[in-house]
Amino acid sequence: MLFGTNLQYANSYNNRIVLEIIRLHGPVSRMDISRQTHLTVQTVTNITKKLEKSGLIVEHSRQISGRGAPAVQLKINEDAAYSIGIDFDKDHLTAVMLNLNGRICYEMSLDLDFPSPEEAVELMSGTVTGIIQRKKISKKKLWGVGVGLPGPMDPTKDKKESDDMINPDALPGWDHTPVLKQLRARLNLPIIIENNASAAAIGEHWYGKAKHIDSFFFLYFGAGLGGGLVIRGQLYSGHTGNAGELGYFPSSLRSGNGDRLFEHDHLGGYFNMSLLKKKMTDAGYPASSQADLGTRFEEGNPILMKWLETGTDQLVPLIAALEYLIDPQTIFLGGRLPEIILCWMRQRILDALPPHRIPRKSSRPELEIASSGIDAAALGVATLPLYTILAPVPELLMKQDLRHADHFGPNP
Repeated sequence: MLFGTNLQYANSYNNRIVLEIIRLHGPVSRMDISRQTHLTVQTVTNITKKLEKSGLIVEHSRQISGRGAPAVQLKINEDAAYSIGIDFDKDHLTAVMLNLNGRICYEMSLDLDFPSPEEAVELMSGTVTGIIQRKKISKKKLWGVGVGLPGPMDPTKDKKESDDMINPDALPGWDHTPVLKQLRARLNLPIIIENNASAAAIGEHWYGKAKHIDSFFFLYFGAGLGGGLVIRGQLYSGHTGNAGELGYFPSSLRSGNGDRLFEHDHLGGYFNMSLLKKKMTDAGYPASSQADLGTRFEEGNPILMKWLETGTDQLVPLIAALEYLIDPQTIFLGGRLPEIILCWMRQRILDALPPHRIPRKSSRPELEIASSGIDAAALGVATLPLYTILAPVPELLMKQDLRHADHFGPNP
């Protein structure tokens, strides 16, 4: 349950709490908002008037309940704000635009062959500009652009440049690339960069199955393997911003056959998507797209099935460790693997988990397929500008300039 607060930042926090109740439960009346937040009806009325004036919420209907005037039902104004997400990796660029309610208004995807940092930044900025022109969205309504890069991230140690330099380990040649600075100069918009696995977790929490889940782990399958951790309703990033990054976790089993596709020192190697697609293509099996992988899976392709069996078996002890170390309510499987494959992996993991568990522990986290599909990271980073401005998360409020604490949007 969400409660109001009388502590520092109370005004901004209460604004966000009320908006969050409307987002999660709308259409909803002011009386119902008051009950759920423990704020007075007068406080809720004052806040909702401000939100209506800003255009973030609108009157949906009036509900007749007993005597007296019908209660006004409020809902989010989905066209009040938009955001764009760019999920970039060595083999693809996926872009989506969301409205304030999380509805996808535009999406596109390109297959890539490891572009240089200069080529990638130009492609990202051109994609954003193209979306704005096609959808004819005013920049005043575009609250920002989220960019997802593969982890682990290695922020520069130079504090003066810490906002500009990002060194994704999975992208050799990107050392000290000023991604933020270059994108801001080209687009003149707020830019947020995040590990794509963490971004996928935020997207699932804000708009997906995890909307009402307090603590969960998101296991993300992209060009490799990553993870995002949400604790008590907010992303836990860790000391360097790489909490949940599983790609370099030591593997627990060795296949012993010396095949680079099936034997690795670290867990992420077992989910090297580029290596898998190359091996399948070289063997004469079309595997350039995610749809191709789904088709090959239905055919029982031996290369793909061996890759999946070996990698999935590596995950079992790690998922057992997550159950005991974090005690999440749910562990999600998601990312750039077709849903039919994720469902197969889920069942194989469930079948293999019992020997790794202590019988005395009666409660287990659910193992579920994420709702965001293969565009999970793009949806997640598109969520970031809206989440940062609107989410009732104390950590986000503490980072904001108090002069703007009562305002919504990028240009208060």
